[in-house]
Amino acid sequence: MNNYKKLPSMGFAESVNSVLKNMLNFNGRSRRSELWWYFLAYMLVCMICSLLLSSSPVAMAIISTILLLSLWSVTVRRLHDRGHSSWWVTIAILVSIFTQFYIINSGYYEIMSAVNPNIEDAIAALSGPIFSIAVLISGIMNITIFVFCVLDSKPEPNKYGNSPKYVSDDEL
Repeated sequence: MNNYKKLPSMGFAESVNSVLKNMLNFNGRSRRSELWWYFLAYMLVCMICSLLLSSSPVAMAIISTILLLSLWSVTVRRLHDRGHSSWWVTIAILVSIFTQFYIINSGYYEIMSAVNPNIEDAIAALSGPIFSIAVLISGIMNITIFVFCVLDSKPEPNKYGNSPKYVSDDEL
């Protein structure tokens, strides 16, 4: 029987560096500290970019895409650390895309961009059962992913690789 020793947590700079190096790597496992430190950096960069780049939508789109890809990859690796499939993130992304297309096609944006938008019309545009179901599925998926990401990893290897947090006595 193997005994496992816990490695020290990753710091802010180490986490951000690791995530950016593995931006397109959806394989393997990732530690909680790596995900949550990167998420903090993600939020800070998003806030700064929205302040500084609000007049440059192309630059904002490029930065947002890079940030989202890296956030998705580290989240997938974090789910792998718990032994869960990347399908959780894939389905959450697809439901979000579907919801955005539904909102665009509902006329909501046109209603809200009017000089004096009619709130009742805006609510009516998004009150259909399809939108409600999509929001419910999205909420359930994202809460489930959040819970999986908060839980501690398993020390033993799983089908996604060895634990990045624990090393066995055999490996020391």
